[in-house]
Amino acid sequence: MIEHLRKLNQEDVEQFLLHRNHEALGIHPKLAEYILQLNEAANLLREYRFIAECAEQLKKSFPELSISTCKNRIYDSIKYFNNPSNVIASEWNMFFADQMLRLSRQNEESGDLKEARLALEKSREYYLESSAGAIHPDRIRFKPQIVSPDIVLERMFIKEKGVLAAFKEAVSLIEGMDMNDAEKKRIVNEAERELNVTDITHEEV
Repeated sequence: MIEHLRKLNQEDVEQFLLHRNHEALGIHPKLAEYILQLNEAANLLREYRFIAECAEQLKKSFPELSISTCKNRIYDSIKYFNNPSNVIASEWNMFFADQMLRLSRQNEESGDLKEARLALEKSREYYLESSAGAIHPDRIRFKPQIVSPDIVLERMFIKEKGVLAAFKEAVSLIEGMDMNDAEKKRIVNEAERELNVTDITHEEV
């Protein structure tokens, strides 16, 4: 459909986006809807740098579109509005990986297995390049730490300091307040959540 869009006068497209009156400009309703989708995609690209994220946001505005179609609308928007600088390199690799995968399937359907294999291998290269800088979630996952006045792990050099001292000070202030026990407990629980402190029972093994 982008071929039909490119045949339109640029001023007509701008006027349509300004007034949203496709009939006055002689623009077909389906093409008008397509222009609105591309315009929304272009706006999303200014805020989001990942194609997948843009596609999810675009689908919220146009729920009748599939995620695959939303991605294609974003790619068409990049082609038409000429804003590739808004997309990071890894996303361009994903774009070409998707295109090579689609080409591989087309060649396979037509019986050209050699070209299908070459396109599939190229798709794999682009996918690997795109994910090269990704960090596995396990590497950045929060690691629990033990902080207690009753436990000192010499091999880990863990000492009582920092968060625990702040928590103990908060508890001391709360205990000195003139309020009932239930209210004190509620505030202590808030302090635990704020400082990410959890009481556990320790048993030597």
